[in-house]
Amino acid sequence: MVKKIKNSTVAVLDIGSSKVVCFIAKMDPFGRVTVTGIGHNIAQGIKAGRITDIRAAEISVAQAVEAAEKMAGETIKSLYVGISSNNLISQCVASELLVTGHEISDKDINRLVFQVLDKFNDQDLDVIHSFAYDYVLDGNRGIDNPLGMYGNSLAADFHILSSPTNYLLNINNCVARCQLEVENFVSSSYATGLSCLTQDEMDLGVTIIEFGGGCTSISIFNKGHILYSDALPIGGMHVTNDIARGFGTDFFNAERIKNLYGTVILTSADYDEGIEVPISSNKHDTEMNVVKRSELVEIIRARIEEILDISLKKLQASGMDKYGGNKLVITGGASQLSGLKEVAGHIFSKNVRIGYPLELTGLAESTSGIAFSSPIGMLLHIAKTNSRGNGAQAAANDQGIISGVMQWFKENFG
Repeated sequence: MVKKIKNSTVAVLDIGSSKVVCFIAKMDPFGRVTVTGIGHNIAQGIKAGRITDIRAAEISVAQAVEAAEKMAGETIKSLYVGISSNNLISQCVASELLVTGHEISDKDINRLVFQVLDKFNDQDLDVIHSFAYDYVLDGNRGIDNPLGMYGNSLAADFHILSSPTNYLLNINNCVARCQLEVENFVSSSYATGLSCLTQDEMDLGVTIIEFGGGCTSISIFNKGHILYSDALPIGGMHVTNDIARGFGTDFFNAERIKNLYGTVILTSADYDEGIEVPISSNKHDTEMNVVKRSELVEIIRARIEEILDISLKKLQASGMDKYGGNKLVITGGASQLSGLKEVAGHIFSKNVRIGYPLELTGLAESTSGIAFSSPIGMLLHIAKTNSRGNGAQAAANDQGIISGVMQWFKENFG
């Protein structure tokens, strides 16, 4: 199931609501990553990671890939594509089989995996990842690796991330129109966790919230794996829209004001400080509207509190919040708002830190920040899978599974 990377060059594509990012990288057999090409472009025809205009999306993807290829000095034929959490379904599924009379082998682990995958055959869903986060041997939990052991009954709890088949077909079609193939799909939330979390956090339990442009992703990591993933269709762009509507300005100027003066904590000085807001994007129209900074803070805080409140309620309703430990990591572009860490800590009653991605060789400072956590994590996922090889444990734990939709697409449209 796990395909070892033969070519040392790999490419990843992260399709978001605000931007499309392509990274090209070299990988050695030891899993070391060197980024050689970077391309990013404003997302057009895409809303919350879902294609709304395939022609516009094709242009955005093609331009991002072309820029990365030009920088890398080579042409790519295939790439890995990130799937946002609002287009994924997160489920925990159990699988069990009898293993009496023989030593547990790779075949037994694979049988557990395929028993789980069979449950998705008739659901118009394709499995992106399967993570075995707890093995049970003869009723004894906490087995990390049952290979080579003996028992009568072997079971495992899996976290399955799947996506609607038609959604994947649309992504595949968009990429194919750019003369490229989808090598595999990767959960963007999982990738973000790999790039921003420490191993201790993933082992002991942590909640991670990624503030994207069009949506906010919520995930829980525990026992070294992602155990829960969800999203809400509200993000940083909604904060900007609130500012634009509230102050009667355009989106561009609202975004500029948010970045220059935005915060979620109100101070007494904010009631006296005035902010000049252009009433038009026309450069010949210089008329300004002066507003109090306190008004800006109130607009931003109202939307941020809404996002955090809904995120907390989703976690509590899922019953998975108990696995999130006492640590909350926030990342994504909007996480840079001053005071957000303190407000998030108050709402979640957790210790909070800003999640910055690991540094990769070849990344410029402008493309190594928290707005690029997902594509960085995708490269780390590929390197991790490549260095781990073809073992059953790797297949059961964290390799994206190429679903039947890929072969169907190639046979009908290739």
